[in-house]
Amino acid sequence: MANNENGIYAGDKAWRDWFDICSVAGCPDKEAKALRRQITAMLFFRLASHGIGQDAVGGEDPVAFFDSYFLLKGCRDKSKPLKSYFAHRIKAEGIAMRDFVCGTLFGAAQGRVRDIVVEWIALLKGWKPRTVRADDGRRHFAWENASDADLTTLEAPEGIDPATLLDVSPLRAELLRALGAVAGKISVEKQKVALLLYVTAQDVPVTNPAVLDGLQTAKSRAYVLRDKAIAALRKELAQSGWIENPLTGRILLEVCEAEMPADVREKLERSE
Repeated sequence: MANNENGIYAGDKAWRDWFDICSVAGCPDKEAKALRRQITAMLFFRLASHGIGQDAVGGEDPVAFFDSYFLLKGCRDKSKPLKSYFAHRIKAEGIAMRDFVCGTLFGAAQGRVRDIVVEWIALLKGWKPRTVRADDGRRHFAWENASDADLTTLEAPEGIDPATLLDVSPLRAELLRALGAVAGKISVEKQKVALLLYVTAQDVPVTNPAVLDGLQTAKSRAYVLRDKAIAALRKELAQSGWIENPLTGRILLEVCEAEMPADVREKLERSE
């Protein structure tokens, strides 16, 4: 079982077993424990993000609900269970198991876990989820028969760090790849791209002497490079699907800090 500082990914074998066997409980003990740990953590985290604590679950087993969702839920254009549909996609599209689990399944912004937890809340609370149109014409999610008192409690809790619940190594690897791609597109070394993105995120002017020294360019050119780097990065991340992940900005900052010239980082730290 993978258990590193970046998350609690159960491991490729565990998830392959889950696809081959009807339930987590049917998997070998080691893999079942790893799967239970990851699934439970993610479902409870998502419940907490809706302001619902574990006490509201009572005796409900999150893993049992997770299994039943995938066995009983059909995909949009297939009669077979959603689990079978995903297994087919993984094989047909050559999706790495880790990418599927940490992205398609548990991805912070677009992961299927969001829909699973919405259905779980509907079951636990007896509420009906629906999409409504606001005065500005935009659609948003709402609970049809929840009282005002219920809704006032649905506040995201403090102190929960999603990076401790997810394996962010696929995102980190994608950001490193994106930095290299951006460097190639704008003809600038990857270290300098990392520097440009880092100082932009930290609201440090590109005209800072330490930044200009690191870029080895004039002020006017620094502005041009920054704008090109940001535009190219957005395009790269949009194509890979990571741009809407809430963790992307945070992990990008960490990656850029590690990749930028060390001497420039030290100068910026001394100037703070």
